[in-house]
Amino acid sequence: MKIRLALFVGLLLALPYLGLLLSGGEWSELSIGASSNSDLLPAVFALLVITAIFLFSNLLLGARNGQDPLRSQRGYFLAAALGGTALGWLLTYLNHLNPVWLGDGQRDAAHIILYSLIFAALPLAILGLRALLGSFSTILKRLANAPKFPVPTANTVAFTLAPLALLGLLSGAVWPSQLFWLFWLSPLLLLVGLQLFWNESTVFDGLAQGDWGRIICASTAGLITGNFAMLTFGLAGGELQLELYQPAYIQLGFAAYGLLVLQLGDVIAEAWRGKKRGEVFRKKTFPIPVVVKK
Repeated sequence: MKIRLALFVGLLLALPYLGLLLSGGEWSELSIGASSNSDLLPAVFALLVITAIFLFSNLLLGARNGQDPLRSQRGYFLAAALGGTALGWLLTYLNHLNPVWLGDGQRDAAHIILYSLIFAALPLAILGLRALLGSFSTILKRLANAPKFPVPTANTVAFTLAPLALLGLLSGAVWPSQLFWLFWLSPLLLLVGLQLFWNESTVFDGLAQGDWGRIICASTAGLITGNFAMLTFGLAGGELQLELYQPAYIQLGFAAYGLLVLQLGDVIAEAWRGKKRGEVFRKKTFPIPVVVKK
């Protein structure tokens, strides 16, 4: 797990910058068109909405199955938040090379802390909402009987996705307009490819059996969370300009981010693999004290 995550981070950092050097560009020449609005209030409201989605999803999920995910999966949520923070700053780095959004460009301590909290909360909201959607058995049964998608062997897929991901990351600065879609799909393709090279599961494994449940639920969770966060940010007075050619690309980006979060969550969950149930889900103490008389 650690090797895959290290490769994932290292390639995301190195390849786009290498593409910039190959294109003859320099880091100082890049600009994301900083906006004049540096008010923190819109980002604070967006963070509150994202956090509310996470808490509300877990509350409803606990009411449905009688368990409290916040207690039973506290370590996993903490690891997912840390992974989400790192992922958020990696995507911000990629955005500097091939801009999709134009932010306020502020990098003081207050902005860094606030954005880090948003990056940490986003995966938690998406994973919580995906789990809530997956708790409805009727939805899962219908999605489990969807048309089967012919999937080649794992090696074939891995050796197909790896070159695409490498090409996409290199192309960010070389052909920013023509291959921007491949550039922004590359993190998901890269992580899935690494999973296949290590003979691990991916979010697309169910397609061969016609099970689209995980993909649809994760994509829907990404769409809901992303749209609510963006709408709240705009209503609070934030200025977020999106450099996208079609409005539909925004929704595709939210859906792809949901899949990326789910795949990253699966990789992080491997840290708990092989542990006994009692180690992961601690038994509750008996609420009534028992006194034994001699």
